[in-house]
Amino acid sequence: MPFDSHVQDDTTQRLALPAPVLHRLAGTELIARGSVNVISVRAIRAWAGDWWSQKRGDVWTYVERKLSEHLDRNDMRARISDSEFLIAMNSDQGLAAQATSVRILEDVLTHLLGSVEASDMGISSVIGLENGEAVCRRIDAATVLAARARRDSSRSPVRREVEAADESRRTPVAFTTAAGAALRVDFTLEHVISLRRNVATAIRIEPVVTHLASGRQASSRAVSRLPDRDIAFIDEATLKYAALFARGAQGHNVPDLILPASFRTLGTQRGRDMLTGTPGLSLALLRGGVMIELIDITRGTPSGRLTEVVGLLKALTRGVIARVPPEKDALSGLKDARLAGLTLDASDLVGPAERVAADIMAFGRDAKGVAPMTTLQGLAAEGYFAAAETAGMTHAALRASHPLAPATKAVA
Repeated sequence: MPFDSHVQDDTTQRLALPAPVLHRLAGTELIARGSVNVISVRAIRAWAGDWWSQKRGDVWTYVERKLSEHLDRNDMRARISDSEFLIAMNSDQGLAAQATSVRILEDVLTHLLGSVEASDMGISSVIGLENGEAVCRRIDAATVLAARARRDSSRSPVRREVEAADESRRTPVAFTTAAGAALRVDFTLEHVISLRRNVATAIRIEPVVTHLASGRQASSRAVSRLPDRDIAFIDEATLKYAALFARGAQGHNVPDLILPASFRTLGTQRGRDMLTGTPGLSLALLRGGVMIELIDITRGTPSGRLTEVVGLLKALTRGVIARVPPEKDALSGLKDARLAGLTLDASDLVGPAERVAADIMAFGRDAKGVAPMTTLQGLAAEGYFAAAETAGMTHAALRASHPLAPATKAVA
């Protein structure tokens, strides 16, 4: 069956799937995670013309060879028509999975056609299953290619385009804490990089809290000690900023958006109502491309309560990540929560270099099997990406520069 025989519009089409493929996809979260894509070699079929029936066997063999080179053993791959192949990846999702599909098709087209034209890059993301068919949305391969190695958030095309769209995003939020301290909240954007695919898979919003009296930045540890009311104010400001970001980014194929928020806030019904009630953050947007990062998970967090809250948030968003401190047994009890990811923030790492390295390695070791995505974020320089890879992590992110002054010092 030709790939576009059931085209619904310019970007969406349906493709009948063999029963074994449907059976393997049913009951998994692969489609919801954005881990399932279809690549098409119809450009090669068109080039071959009447010779296609004689040449297609060799083409299929070469595609299968490239699939084996780029995919893990437990990733699913299947030829589902004369010129289409379905790829379902267990460890990658979103732009990372798309980048792998683009790389495979690039290799195939370059080898068999000698060059790659944008119009030849037939790639679609499977967004649903209906009546034995895959509902697919076409992917702009050029956008995926542009996301490769986009590690410097300050020079990001995504950042420039969104900032140009709305100057009001630069306006900080100021408030007075319950203790009478005047604080200011600014926001920076961080690119979360897939270490394996070398592509930006998410944009993380980082709230930066500054003491107005001294002009000094508050550390994450100091912020975590604020009362629930003050934490909720920062979380609400983050959600409003995210809505502004989403509005400015409309029309752009941007990576997923990661929103840090307190477990204390989102663990309440009021906090979850704030999440779904923020103007500009529709339920469709939350489920389609927003991940929540719970920033204050410790070994003292009740595992049953965490599992309950994560389940509630997963129904509202694309997934839930937990940020954990570099403490012994910090990950105990987290596996049952079925988190999408775990993060270790460089700002939580203190002490001599040997201790920091030991904490990173311990996190990488202990996080295996707890969540598919493990991230070392808030890094001061790209050289630390190697440390994240050595520790077995899947992602890393550079800390964006402080919005006020590069020399700003943190207050513990």
